[in-house]
Amino acid sequence: MKGAYAVFGAGSFGSKVASELSDAGHQVVVVDCDREAVMAIREKVTEALVADVSNPDVIRELDVKKFDAIIMGMSSHFEDLILALTLIKQEGAKNIYVKSNSAIQKRILLRLGADHVIQPDQDVAERLCAKLSMSKISDMFEFKGSFIAEVGIPEKMINKTIRSLDIRNKYNITILLVKKPGQEMTTVWDPNMVLQSEDRLVVIGSEKAIIDVFK
Repeated sequence: MKGAYAVFGAGSFGSKVASELSDAGHQVVVVDCDREAVMAIREKVTEALVADVSNPDVIRELDVKKFDAIIMGMSSHFEDLILALTLIKQEGAKNIYVKSNSAIQKRILLRLGADHVIQPDQDVAERLCAKLSMSKISDMFEFKGSFIAEVGIPEKMINKTIRSLDIRNKYNITILLVKKPGQEMTTVWDPNMVLQSEDRLVVIGSEKAIIDVFK
């Protein structure tokens, strides 16, 4: 099911988010005071408006309650960002994502009612460090509150059966798929399957549990 999203701010962050959402088939409305920025994005989204989202009349006219989420990429104009966040909260907006430039901005924005605060540089750095530290985990992404990951077989699991490892009961991790060398990924039907060092698994569970078990 496709959604409806509003993006406040058509800078590099906002325009990228808006373009990606639009390419995925969602309805996207972009709002920015900068006419040139709006003109640059207007052909890529459902609607692009030149307006000041720190103005109460603009927020009321946008009817922010109708959007599945609002993404605010205005971190370089922090005073306007605070005003806009306060206004959309008053108008009943839900799922508010806000870009911040610092830890103190993040704390302020969360206190003012932002649902999610993004620090792009810090988030990228953390993901990179996590990836470099997880030699057995080649890919991991969030899915409806859990995480799905493709993992290698740690030494402690080699030559053990899936049944004997019992990772579902011990760690609340479920093995979805297994790939043997030279074969396609397949569903795990046999709990007595023996895992070998070259096997790959696709698992689902909490991020912490997957990292603890497979790092």
